[in-house]
Amino acid sequence: MKVIFVVGPTASGKSQLALSLVLSLAEKSQAAIFNCDSIQSYQGLNIGSAKPSPQELEKVPHFLFDHVPLGQLFTAGQYQREFFFQLEAVKNQFQVVFVVGGTGFYFQAIEKGMYSIGAADPETILKVETEILQAGGPEKLFQELQARDPETALKISLNDHYRLARAIEMMRTHQKPVSEIKKEFNENAASFPHPLLKLGLQLSKEELFPRVEARADLMLKTGLLEEVRRLREMGLGSWAPMQSVGYRECQQFLDGEIRDLSALREKVIQATMKLAKKQRTWFRRDLQIHWLGPKDLGEAQKLTQSFLNS
Repeated sequence: MKVIFVVGPTASGKSQLALSLVLSLAEKSQAAIFNCDSIQSYQGLNIGSAKPSPQELEKVPHFLFDHVPLGQLFTAGQYQREFFFQLEAVKNQFQVVFVVGGTGFYFQAIEKGMYSIGAADPETILKVETEILQAGGPEKLFQELQARDPETALKISLNDHYRLARAIEMMRTHQKPVSEIKKEFNENAASFPHPLLKLGLQLSKEELFPRVEARADLMLKTGLLEEVRRLREMGLGSWAPMQSVGYRECQQFLDGEIRDLSALREKVIQATMKLAKKQRTWFRRDLQIHWLGPKDLGEAQKLTQSFLNS
């Protein structure tokens, strides 16, 4: 079996590209698509996650979509284990598997593995979360990071409270700098067990923006607010994936924090563009990705066929 990653920012057309590549293969029945998008893994989050349509799901075998029941959580470690479990189960059925999504940490987990030292301990997490909410807390934690791990401090903004807290938690729990933990991880990372090709969709901000606008309009037109309202009525308003892009803004609208539908639309577009920027930054670090434009289907087909023939 061979594996092809299809990566890129949200709304760039990854799912459509993967489906087109599968349908262009001579032996279509020997290909499958695996999800690598954290939100598409969850049941009930359909419109806001832009899952493949029922028609698309019928054309090609899809795996790890709608995999996690309502109210439950799915970590990168769980995703990694489930990915390889299901891949092993179907390895004799498919010649090639396309792994599609925008969650860079999930791709890293299946390609290189997870940190063997484990997560931060709960007591430390609670203490750091308390500290960062205090007056001057972020500044004090950032000074601690600069003193103990200047390499990591250079890569984290003082205003990025999430990454700052995670770095401090790991450093305090394991008594070593995060940069050292990452170095040890990279040196001991396991090799991916299958031949691997990486394709990425690269769009400029000007190319991506109208696609994001169109996606936001479609989601709101086809019932995103109703989906969010229904999930809240089921008691799932505080469920972690309900804080993802689109779902978070709809909850703010329903709580009266966003004044009208026009403002909601703008908030969803802004949040999606911000997410896309983060995703681009993550994937640009990987020099093995073959970058393609939105109209480069022919080039993607050539790379795929050459890879499968090799």
